[in-house]
Amino acid sequence: MSKPLILIVDDNQANLKILVEFLCTDYEIVISMTGKEALNIIENEKIDLILLDIFMPHMNGFEVCEKVYEKYDKHEIPIIFVTASSNDDDIEKGFNLGAIDYITKPFRKVEILSRVKTHILLKDYKNNLEDKVKEEIEKNKLKEKIMFHQSKLVSIGEMINSIAHQWRQPLNSINSAVMGIDTSLMKNDIENEEINRKLEEIEVQTQYMSKTIEDFSNFLNPNKHKDYYDLKVIGEKAFTILHTKLSKYNISFKLIEKQKSSVYCIEGEIIQVIIVILNNAIDALKEKRISTPEIQIHIDKNQISIEDNAGGIKKDNINSVFLPYFTTKKADEGLGIGLHLAKAIIEESNNGKISVENSKNGAKFKIVFENRLNK
Repeated sequence: MSKPLILIVDDNQANLKILVEFLCTDYEIVISMTGKEALNIIENEKIDLILLDIFMPHMNGFEVCEKVYEKYDKHEIPIIFVTASSNDDDIEKGFNLGAIDYITKPFRKVEILSRVKTHILLKDYKNNLEDKVKEEIEKNKLKEKIMFHQSKLVSIGEMINSIAHQWRQPLNSINSAVMGIDTSLMKNDIENEEINRKLEEIEVQTQYMSKTIEDFSNFLNPNKHKDYYDLKVIGEKAFTILHTKLSKYNISFKLIEKQKSSVYCIEGEIIQVIIVILNNAIDALKEKRISTPEIQIHIDKNQISIEDNAGGIKKDNINSVFLPYFTTKKADEGLGIGLHLAKAIIEESNNGKISVENSKNGAKFKIVFENRLNK
C-alpha cells in the first residue's frame, strides 16, 4: 500500500530539511519553496495533506490556501499552516480560509508527527465513510428495484392465476371429449389410425398447456420459501416457459445432467434468472443469424451453466454485463430484471455466485451454489 503524499511549502530551506527529516519515514514527501510552484504540484499530483508556511514572497500562504480551496474541498486536501507567527488574527484568518490546523515554529517532532497522523487518519475515515454511505445507498436502490420487480410479478401472477382458472375447465372438457370419442370408437369397433393419431396429439397438447399454466403460476408465485429443489427440474420449467420462443426461431435446446443436483434456494427466483440468460442468448442468436442456433444447459453437482453458440460477448462488454444500467436486450423484451438484478438475486438471496465467460462457441453463464447446499 502506497504511503500518503505530503506537500511541504516553505521558502526556508532549513525548515524544509527539518520537516522532511521528521516525516520521510512514514510519508512520501514533495517540497516547494514558492506558492506558484506549490499550486502546479497540486494540479499534477494527488496530494493527501499540505504543510504550508504563511509568510512567503510573491504569494503568501493565505493566498495559496484560498486558491487551493477554490478547486478542492478542505477535506479532500487538508492544509496545516506552519509559521513562526502566534498572532491571533493570523490564526483566525487561516481557519476562516479553510485550514484544519495550525503549528507554530520552532517545530517539535512529536507535535508534527501527531498532528499530521491525526489529519491523515481523519481524511481516510471521511473518505471511507463517504464510500460506505454510497455503497449502502446503491444497495438500497437495488433492493427497491428488486421489490418493485417482485411486486410487478405478484400482479402478473394474480392475472395468470385468473387465466389459469378460466383455462382449466375448457382443457378438462377437451380431455373428457377426447376420452369420450376414444371410448365411442372402441365400442363401435372403429379402427382409424389417422383419428387415433389426432386424438393423441390433442391429448398431448392439452397436457402440455396444463403443465405450462402450472409452471407459469409457480414461477410467478410470490412465496419466498426456501427449500431443496432439483436443478434439472428448474431448468425444465424455464424451458417450458420459453418453449414457444425457442421453437419460433428454430433454436435447438439441450439440457444435460451430468450429476443430479439438489440446491437450497427460492425456486421461482432461480427460474427468473435462467430465463433472463436464455432470453439474452435467444436475442444474440437471432441478431447474429446463426444458421444452426443452439442453447445448452449443463447441470453438475451444485452448479448450472448455460451456453449458446452465438459467438460470445464483445471483449469491451464482458466485464460490464452485470453492472447497473448495462443491457444486452431491447426494452420491450424479456422480464426486465436485467443481469444486474439477476446477479443480486443469485448472490444476495440464494447463496450463489454467477459469472460469465466466452467459450469456443459463445457466451457461457455459470451459477454455482455453495457446497453446503447440496442435499
